[in-house]
Amino acid sequence: MPAPAERSGRPCSSLLLLLQWRNGLWSGKAVLRYYVQPWLFPRFEGIGLAVCLALAAAGCSGRPEPKAPESAYVRGARAPLRDQLGPSSNLTGTLESGERVEVLAKRPRWVQVRSASGRAGWIQSRFLASPAVFDQFRLLAVQTAPLPSQGKALLRRQANLHHEPRRDSETFYRLPEGEEVEVLAHRVVDRASPAGHREENASAESESHDEAPVELEIQAHEDWSLVRASGGKAGWLLENLMDMNLPVEIARYREGLRIRAWFVIHREMDEGVERPWYLWATIRPVTGLPFDFDEIRVFVWNPARSRYETSYRERNLIGFYPIQAESQEASGSGVPAFRLQLEDETGKRFQRNYVMAGRLVRRAP
Repeated sequence: MPAPAERSGRPCSSLLLLLQWRNGLWSGKAVLRYYVQPWLFPRFEGIGLAVCLALAAAGCSGRPEPKAPESAYVRGARAPLRDQLGPSSNLTGTLESGERVEVLAKRPRWVQVRSASGRAGWIQSRFLASPAVFDQFRLLAVQTAPLPSQGKALLRRQANLHHEPRRDSETFYRLPEGEEVEVLAHRVVDRASPAGHREENASAESESHDEAPVELEIQAHEDWSLVRASGGKAGWLLENLMDMNLPVEIARYREGLRIRAWFVIHREMDEGVERPWYLWATIRPVTGLPFDFDEIRVFVWNPARSRYETSYRERNLIGFYPIQAESQEASGSGVPAFRLQLEDETGKRFQRNYVMAGRLVRRAP
């Protein structure tokens, strides 16, 4: 089969048709003049030539554009890259999370890719995400960048960041055990997930809701946290996959409560050692409560006794993120302060301000 005209350098079919028509026209000129009036022949010749030129232009200038290569992004943690398929394949390296690759070929559960650095090989399809998924997480990172941190937490084990607070939502980044993240928001969702979907929390089990008491209805929900990780990565995690990363000397006062937020509001020096003052917000250890915290507590350092003591404690709150805390240095006024977003019994939201008066806490007007 002859090669295409644009590759072989031969004229295309439309141009050949034009040449053949022109040659045939001149060879049959005498015949045409016999049947066509002489004064009509130039007009006939001009129309035919214009038609053939148009066909030639359409056939020769409409060269098909090359198809853009399919691209994908590496999801999860490091993804192993192999030189071929089959038991004799060798591991040639790894691809980093978020790395863009070009798709070369596809097989069941495997994809042949080439990285931006030119490395080619086979990778399991579960390690790849479409550009649309990558764009979703990039947009989420941009949207969450201005949100104030509600405290730093440590991951209990490896975990995937979800695009939405649902077990069946898209995932992209995989964070290692022990990574520190910033908590930004909290949301309560139904625990139910599609049948056959892989659970991230193996202890989660389906429960019947028939004639269930209020306590069981609350347990049928789960808490998710929006977090920001290193490199600006953002996504949703199950709250029980992490713990707030407070200093041990403060965390031992938690009394079984779940810490939802914590801040340093002041720093003082005691015999050359820095002793920060802390604010935290906690909630009862019950899953699915429709607010973010119900208690706050302020800890200050007592130099005389060389220990932390409670300066202020307020219970029975209906509080929501974000808590806005200003350290003495950040406030510019020289006075540590913080603000809470609260709700009254009627469901009306309002803001309550607090300032430090020495080592005591006062409500600001």
